[in-house]
Amino acid sequence: MSGSGEPLHPTPAAAHDQSKKGKASEQSEQRKAYQRIYQKTYQKAYRKSEKYKATQKAYRLSEKGKATKRTYSQSEKGKAARRAYAQSEKGKAAKRAWAQSEKGKAYGQSEKGKAAKRAWAQSEIGKAYQKAYQKAFKIFGDVEQAKVAGKQAATFIIESNKAKK
Repeated sequence: MSGSGEPLHPTPAAAHDQSKKGKASEQSEQRKAYQRIYQKTYQKAYRKSEKYKATQKAYRLSEKGKATKRTYSQSEKGKAARRAYAQSEKGKAAKRAWAQSEKGKAYGQSEKGKAAKRAWAQSEIGKAYQKAYQKAFKIFGDVEQAKVAGKQAATFIIESNKAKK
C-alpha cells in the first residue's frame, strides 16, 4: 500500500467501474460526433427545402428584415464588403455579365438608365472623375491609369463631403 491509503492495484470491482467510465466517456464522444454529423446533414437538407426558402423570403420582405438589411448596408462592415466584392474578379465578372445581358442592355438604353448616367456626369463626383480621367489619359495614354486617377478623384470628393457632414 502507498502512503495515501489507496491500494497499489485496484480491486476487481474498482477496475470494472473504471472501465465502465472509460467506455461511457468514449461512447459519449462518439455520440457527440454522430450528432454533429447529423446536424450538419439535416441543416443542409433543411436549407434546400421549400419551407426554409419561404421563411427566408417572408423575413426579407418583413419590416424587420428590411430594417436589418438597411442597417447592414449603411454600416462600415457592409460598405467594406461591397467594395471588396466590386474589386474582386468575381464582382467584376458579374458586373460585365449584367451589362452584357438583355436586362443590362435594356437598362442602359432606358430613360431611367440614361437619366442616371446624366445625373452622375453632372454631379460633383462625376465631374471630378471625368476631369482626372481626361488629364491622366492625356499624360499617360493608358486607360487603366486614367480610371485609377478618376476613381481617386471621386473618392477624394466623397470623403471630403463626408467630412463636411
